[in-house]
Amino acid sequence: MTRTWKLEDAKAHLSQLIRDAELEPQVITRHGKPVALVTPMDSASLAPTQRPRSAWEALGGAMDFSAPEGENWDNDWLERDRRTEVRDIEL
Repeated sequence: MTRTWKLEDAKAHLSQLIRDAELEPQVITRHGKPVALVTPMDSASLAPTQRPRSAWEALGGAMDFSAPEGENWDNDWLERDRRTEVRDIEL
């Protein structure tokens, strides 16, 4: 049976909470609302992790930069807006 701990009790009895969590998940509450779940670790979760070599790898390629369906984004979208004049500015 999963035990529920008040945050102050969890802090005061952390060793007991950890021992209990080795057997079954433990819930920690703050102001009566569940805020954390302490669960036993399995050996797979102890495997070393490899750091990403780039920001793209860290994102996992999750961002889609392709053109929306029905549009063609070759190099045309890189051209400047020709409705306005080019003007010099001082830096």
